[in-house]
Amino acid sequence: MSDTNKKQKHAYVEAGRKIEDASSTAWSFLFLAVLGFIALIYVWIQGLPLETTFTTLLIATIVSLLVILIFVMISIRAFRDRKKYMLEETREDADVNRICHWFENHYSADAISHGVDEEDISIEELYYLRLENISRLLAEEFPELEESFCEYLQEKIYQMYFPE
Repeated sequence: MSDTNKKQKHAYVEAGRKIEDASSTAWSFLFLAVLGFIALIYVWIQGLPLETTFTTLLIATIVSLLVILIFVMISIRAFRDRKKYMLEETREDADVNRICHWFENHYSADAISHGVDEEDISIEELYYLRLENISRLLAEEFPELEESFCEYLQEKIYQMYFPE
């Protein structure tokens, strides 16, 4: 029963990436719809010498038009999603800037490495210990952050303090 209550963990996807994906989807499906419609016109003006009956051609045209309509609807939906993601990107940028500035004003690189003996451990262990400290500090101040967004912020903050 506890397995059904657990939230599935996922990686955070930046709003800018979502915008790119939605744009790519929208333009790709729109291009395919236009290409399909041009192909249908070409078939009907007998640009291709197809030896089919009128009924077969009519059924193939109806099915093709339905597929083209679905492609246009997918394209419209992707353009709408793109607009939504643009608003989300503005909010995301503001949140990231606000949290990073807060962190920068309240903690130094020494505070992040607090309690870590840097000479006795490997670079990988140091990385994970610092990330753990950043995570703890973020969770104390911003407990409402979604887990995947918090992990995204941890990486940004780590790069801000330790760019090497």
